[in-house]
Order: sequence, then C-alpha cells, then structure tokens
Amino acid sequence: MSDDPKHSGNLPIETEFSDEEIVKSHVELAKTKHEPTANFLLAPLVFVFVFGCLIFVCSIQLAHSTNSFQLHPPVEIVELTPEEKEALRMDRKITSGEKIFAARCASCHQANGLGIEGQFPPLAGSEWVSADPGVIANVIIKGLKGEILVKGKKYGTSAAVNMAAVPISDREIANVSTYVRQAWGNSSAEVLEDDVSRIRAESSGMQDQWVGAELRKMFADSFGQ
Repeated sequence: MSDDPKHSGNLPIETEFSDEEIVKSHVELAKTKHEPTANFLLAPLVFVFVFGCLIFVCSIQLAHSTNSFQLHPPVEIVELTPEEKEALRMDRKITSGEKIFAARCASCHQANGLGIEGQFPPLAGSEWVSADPGVIANVIIKGLKGEILVKGKKYGTSAAVNMAAVPISDREIANVSTYVRQAWGNSSAEVLEDDVSRIRAESSGMQDQWVGAELRKMFADSFGQ
C-alpha cells in the first residue's frame, strides 16, 4: 500500500486556512447576493392595503353607530306644533299647581277637593272656584275670614277656620289656582301670572283678610247677584 495520501483510501486531510484567507472569503460571500424571490414584497403590501381599508371602513361605521364617539349623545330635537306646545305648557302648569296644592292646601280642603263638612269648604264644584279668577287669587293673596256660603252650606262660622294668606309667588298662585279650577270636574279657565301680579298690586295696601261679603260684592256678576 502506498503511503502517498493521494493514493490512500482515507479521506483527504482538510487544508488549513489562514485568518486573512477566511476574512477574504467572508468578504466575497457578502458581495454575492441571491436573486430576489418573485413577488416577494408584493403579497405583503396587498395584505397591508386590504387590512388598512378594512380598518378605515369599520372606523366610519363605528363612528356613526356611537355618535362620533361622543360621551353624551346629543338630545334629539323634536319639533312640536303650536297646539302641542300649548298643551305641554298647560300640562306643566297644572302639574306644578297640583304639587303646590298637596303641600299647601290639601290638609284643609282634602286631596279630593271635598273639604271637611262644617269646617273647610269644598273646592270641587264650588262657585267660589269657578267665579272670576280674581276671587281665588285674592283669597290666596290676602286670606279669607267670616261666614261664607258654598254650594248652599255655611262655612267659616268660627275664627278657627279662617283662611290665612298663603306666602307663595305670583306664578305659584297662578299654577295652583289653575289646577283647582280644572280638577275634580271643574272646568274653568286658567289663571294668568300677570293677572295675579296686578291683583297683588291692587290689594297691597290691605292689612287684613278679605271678608266673604266684600268679595261677593266686588265680583257680583260671577256670583249671579
């Protein structure tokens, strides 16, 4: 068997490279670039474009369904007809008047407007309620004392049941008077705040309560006298 490595059956011994040769080989490898794969960048760009469009469309839809991302959505404005506005105004006035009545008047005249027999007169069907609006306004502003006749029965026969003036505003008087004149089957016109203000001014010099006979004389037409 020959000792010549070229003719030996063993694998050839690797040739050693110097550091300089290794560096040079790396430099050459770095200079060599593979051919770019066909459509390598095109596919990702298409997906990015489609995904971006999807986000944009979803954002627009979300904005419309959430009032443009507002924390407090705007209140929808409803246009009312003149008749509806008037009905709403009157409803609010009567609702306010009902609350005032419950707080100021119901203890004597009762929630059903029937009063207390022999002590406090009824308001339901009362000629004092359905008379000129000035009657009920004057009574609330200055109070009422003395004997009166309501629905054929006498009330106010003792000082203990005299009605004191009610310390509320002109608007509150208009509201509660309107409520009383339209509750429990009553159907009289509303009492206006301006009329109450005028009546208050006219009676500003009075120090005492009204007497029933005085009011009946002032509004004789309303009482059929």
